[in-house]
Amino acid sequence: MSSIRISALRGAFLGLALASVGPALADDTPTTAGAVDRLKGLANEAVGSAKRGVGNLTEDESLKAEGREQKLRGQAQQERGKAKDVIENALDK
Repeated sequence: MSSIRISALRGAFLGLALASVGPALADDTPTTAGAVDRLKGLANEAVGSAKRGVGNLTEDESLKAEGREQKLRGQAQQERGKAKDVIENALDK
C-alpha cells in the first residue's frame, strides 16, 4: 500500500475517533479532576483503538504498537479519574 494511502487512512480513522469523543469533551462537562481524567482517558482509548485499526489495515506494526500503548494509557487515565472521584467523595462526607 502506498504511503499516501496509508496517511489518508490514518487521518480518516483518527478523525473518526476524535469526532466520536468530541462531544464528551464539550465545555459543559463536569470539571472535577476525576471527570477530566476519565474523559481524557476515553479520548486516548478511542484514538488508540483507531490507530490499532489503521495499523491492522496497513500492516504497520509500529502504528499497531503505538495504538495499543495509547489505549492502555487511556485505560490507566480513566482508572486514575475514578480513584480521584472516590477520594473526593470520601472527603465530601
